[in-house]
Amino acid sequence: MRKFYKLFLIALSVSAVFACQKGDDDDSSEETTGIDNTLHLAFKTPDWERKIDCTHLNLDPIFLDDVTYYVSATSASTQETFYFSFPRDSSEMVKPSNIKKHAIVVTGANSSAFEFSQKLPVTAGAQSKLISEAGLSDNSYNEVVEIKYVGVSNNMALFQVKCRYSMVMHEALNETNKKTVTGTFHFKVKTQRK
Repeated sequence: MRKFYKLFLIALSVSAVFACQKGDDDDSSEETTGIDNTLHLAFKTPDWERKIDCTHLNLDPIFLDDVTYYVSATSASTQETFYFSFPRDSSEMVKPSNIKKHAIVVTGANSSAFEFSQKLPVTAGAQSKLISEAGLSDNSYNEVVEIKYVGVSNNMALFQVKCRYSMVMHEALNETNKKTVTGTFHFKVKTQRK
């Protein structure tokens, strides 16, 4: 009985080590990138900020052109709308050269992979909206920090993409009212399998 008890404790210890190691891998991704592992979109303006849970958001790709898809959605709680473009071809998604800073574009004017744009209320609940301005500079960028293949769904390849961004936005009806908006997002997207 004592021998069985020792073997049981050893097996329990080994399984605990593997469980912790798996958890540590998940945590290390967050520690390395500085971006939450949960699927989300977060923004921070000088006036307000929110983190939107995207766990249950099913982002079906929308055709942009022969080489690019995009996804878009509007948050019911904040009225924030985003546009994020990415390669249609799964083999293009995994290229190491994608891990860099890409352009911010005017809201909804995405034309190349990994561009980001958005529209959001000037303050919580406001009718007036901020729209993103085009740019690629120290204070205007969408930085892809991680792309991870996570499986297949209905013959589409699934990837999780983590980004941090900074953008200059202006009020739609008052272009002199400019704000710098920063944030992160972690989306699950679908591409064509190649």
